[in-house]
Amino acid sequence: MKKVLAGNVKKICKERGIQLKDLASKMGIDPASLTRALNGNARLDTIERIASALGVSIKKLLDDNDVEGFIKVRGNIYQFHSAFELRQICNTIL
Repeated sequence: MKKVLAGNVKKICKERGIQLKDLASKMGIDPASLTRALNGNARLDTIERIASALGVSIKKLLDDNDVEGFIKVRGNIYQFHSAFELRQICNTIL
């Protein structure tokens, strides 16, 4: 779970142009504490505070189903942005 949490937090911060030290400041904690939480087993209340500071759900922070890409089937190329979309494509064409 810790790799998923850390990866998602870093991805969201990058998308929003936020540095981890800024996120920590918004949460009212020391940047080192945030780093420890991301690299260790974060407590639920810490995950809730991270989600709140980023304005996202806890589910989004812990979602490890983040896939996107292209698939080529029988000469046709399909783009997908989630595992759900990939399943829909596969169910439609196979």
